[in-house]
Amino acid sequence: MQQIISELKSGNFVIVTDHKNREDEADLIMAAEFITPDKIAFLLDHCSGIICVPMSKKRIQKIGIPIIENITEIINKGEKTCPFTVAVDAKECHTGISAYDRFLTIKKLCDDNATISDFSLPGHMFPLSAHPNGLAERKGHTEAGVELMKIAGLKEVSVICELMNSSANTNDKEKLGTVMKAQDIKEFSEKHNLKVISIEDITQKN
Repeated sequence: MQQIISELKSGNFVIVTDHKNREDEADLIMAAEFITPDKIAFLLDHCSGIICVPMSKKRIQKIGIPIIENITEIINKGEKTCPFTVAVDAKECHTGISAYDRFLTIKKLCDDNATISDFSLPGHMFPLSAHPNGLAERKGHTEAGVELMKIAGLKEVSVICELMNSSANTNDKEKLGTVMKAQDIKEFSEKHNLKVISIEDITQKN
């Protein structure tokens, strides 16, 4: 866990896996406060492209971003559906889709003084509402992202995206567009020198 904390405090990605009986996926996770356009570009090269920003429901409500309430109800029943809010763009963005625009939006979501008037809706970045009871209630990447920031003493806003077999990281045409599994994750982590931790380990070591 100390290595994971060190990586997060250094502004680096870590890989977080969940149980094979749940989503059986791995996410790249980093502290939102250290995001850069280069980091966004890396996510777009190697992940699903749906870049999300987990944070507390309290923070989301403070900013004023609408939460999709029916999704929240599903989450409370323990389903896999992510607790999405309405997607947003920072108003200073051009179209919101570029790595630089997504960087601007994430930085604005990290701003403690941000309000809904600072954003255009709908947009291209997806804030996620972590369960108030964290991993004790829902063992998802959303909660893991917030919990890791809390453990590291960082702002409790993270950036997450699911690792995917893309043309940037595999030559196997049969794997293209599929989510990374065990061996894929191992090879990717070694290639990019990324630390790996499971949600179960985060829960046990916290």
